[in-house]
Amino acid sequence: MLLTTANLENYAKNVLGIPYVNFEGIDPNTIKMILKVLKEAFRCYPLLANSLVLVGNQEYLNNYFSLTYYADYKNFKPKSKIANLIFPKYASFVTLHLYYYQHNHQFLGIGILPLLEKYDFKKFKQLVLNDEATIKHRELIEANFWHEVGHMLDFIMGISNTYDFQKIISNHDILKEVSMYATTSPKETLAEAFAEYIAELKLHELDDGLIKDIGSLVDKTYIKYANNYFLRKQFMIKDKYLIERKRIK
Repeated sequence: MLLTTANLENYAKNVLGIPYVNFEGIDPNTIKMILKVLKEAFRCYPLLANSLVLVGNQEYLNNYFSLTYYADYKNFKPKSKIANLIFPKYASFVTLHLYYYQHNHQFLGIGILPLLEKYDFKKFKQLVLNDEATIKHRELIEANFWHEVGHMLDFIMGISNTYDFQKIISNHDILKEVSMYATTSPKETLAEAFAEYIAELKLHELDDGLIKDIGSLVDKTYIKYANNYFLRKQFMIKDKYLIERKRIK
């Protein structure tokens, strides 16, 4: 398959089953990295495939999602646009937990921020390598996107709000064991630690400590949801009404 935007969009829609995709302006090598992670994430956590409805650049999300929504429970106001949010200059992706109030439905989306539209993949990799605030294994560029997978799992299962999670982090130095960015909020602690957990598993370097404990908690919680009919339904948030809408191409 040729590495073209059109082919990669078709792969995302027809193979990964993501209804709404727009990679216009994104380096194909960046897209390939994103799709590689999503394919692996869907294999490791199959229920996620039922949850992710949209992946696209910021303009796509702004132009085509005239819904009433908010993300992360506080950052969005009704009918706001993603462009109205202030992201750190180094931000590359954003995971959106979106609500459509009129029909009381929710779904997940991933936005690819303008940073990745301005830099080619080589420059993006160098930017990640120079970012000392993020995960330790920055040489695994895909870990930058595994962070978003961590957010997706957390949004659905609410792990960072649980007593078990608080108990784990209370006895550890988040800055020393995970990253500087992980200290900004419980949600970022989980996402950063989860990305590092995946990286260390891949490198066969996973040791006892905070990262292993958080990663194990995510896996344990996912298994609990997957094996319980009522909990499993929380992953089934692809809204039939939204998917059938013809206005989003």
